[in-house]
Amino acid sequence: ARGGGGGGGERLSESHDVIDDRVGNGGGGGRAFQSGSMRPSFSVESLEGMLTNISTSSHTSQAEAQGVVRLGPEGKVPFQLLLCNDDGCEVQEPPDRTIRCRQQGMPHSQFAWVQTPRNVLIIKKPNDSATTAVLPHVVTLLEKKNIRAWVEPAVHWETGLGTTWEQDDDPHLDRIIDFIVCLGGDGVILHASKLFQGPVPPLLGFHFGSMGFLTNHPPDSMAQSLLQSVGRGKPVHNIKGGVPITLRMRLECTLVKAHNSVRNGGDGTAERSFTVLNEVLVDRGPSPYLSKIEAYDRGQHITTIQADGVMLATATGSTAYSVSAGGSMVHPNVPAILMTPICPHTLSFRPVILPDSVEVELRVADDARCSAWVSFDGKERCELCSGDSVFIRMSQFPVPTVNFADQTGDFISSLRRCLRWNEREEQQPLDEQTMKALRKISARTSDEGNGNGGE
Repeated sequence: ARGGGGGGGERLSESHDVIDDRVGNGGGGGRAFQSGSMRPSFSVESLEGMLTNISTSSHTSQAEAQGVVRLGPEGKVPFQLLLCNDDGCEVQEPPDRTIRCRQQGMPHSQFAWVQTPRNVLIIKKPNDSATTAVLPHVVTLLEKKNIRAWVEPAVHWETGLGTTWEQDDDPHLDRIIDFIVCLGGDGVILHASKLFQGPVPPLLGFHFGSMGFLTNHPPDSMAQSLLQSVGRGKPVHNIKGGVPITLRMRLECTLVKAHNSVRNGGDGTAERSFTVLNEVLVDRGPSPYLSKIEAYDRGQHITTIQADGVMLATATGSTAYSVSAGGSMVHPNVPAILMTPICPHTLSFRPVILPDSVEVELRVADDARCSAWVSFDGKERCELCSGDSVFIRMSQFPVPTVNFADQTGDFISSLRRCLRWNEREEQQPLDEQTMKALRKISARTSDEGNGNGGE
């Protein structure tokens, strides 16, 4: 299978061995030269001649036999590129025989309704008077648009508003809810992510919390933001109701006990599974000893971590616990997984940013002095004994959050508003007298450097 013109290609799902075999037997092969081969040298005159007098004969000329290669538009042999990920491979044969990279992120992602949404889930900050007071206005606004407003059981019992489900039932919310409205802070966003462990509907967050890094919409623009998000907003690229969104990557975490691990003869059955938006943390818990955690990527040993702990964070989680532990702040549109150690017992163990294609295993070493503890977005904390593992990889279901401005604008705004990023008083300009003195010194130095010091 070979890509067509323009650098495009077909998506393949066969194994790499099959693809390699096809490509190896395809056309466009070239001669391989060993590193020790003689390299031809060119003069300007011979190079100009080669560019204007291109040989089209297929046989090897005497000049070629002596190591002189003729150049021209068809001088480079064709080749094929295999661009592979977990979904398959794409084979390309660039017509101009050049390798290019393309933008991996999706900075201009937008969302538009084909039909008006029917069911909206409203999640509010618990035991908060401000969100409780504004809840009736949100419900009324949605009902005027013939949209059913859903709330969690505890909120329904408290306020009597909206539609809810039985506390002990699995409501299968991802099959019912078209849209989510969050009233609160970052904790409400994390709670929404926990409710939707699979597919997540678009999410609109209003800032009522103390931090609100992920909730960029101010309460005073509630009506406008709601109308735009449910398809009553301004047209975007001639699509009615189009809204800009950020696809926030999540991590799929699987806990496997030692006796179930494949390396110990088990079938790899998962003890528990979670999908997290911020980070998964493995630490020493109440033990006075260092954690000893082995890190692997698809079975290949990365490093052995001796520290208070280590976390794997998403780009969204990079501005949470990870940045407090010394990790980098990463734009949420960057497809990456951050490995951030917590108080490592070596100065050379710095935080690293891994691609989203890794599948990391964090395993408590067999000879570790103590057990470890794992938590998922700060909750569901449980103990890991020697040999127990947590497998982490990118989830295929992101959290799509509605932007107030755009992806980068919201991110920078949150950095400034919440973290006071790079804020300081600006350096004051020099007065005119000092500037004149500096210009004289500069001119004198320049003259001396040019040998015009004078007598």
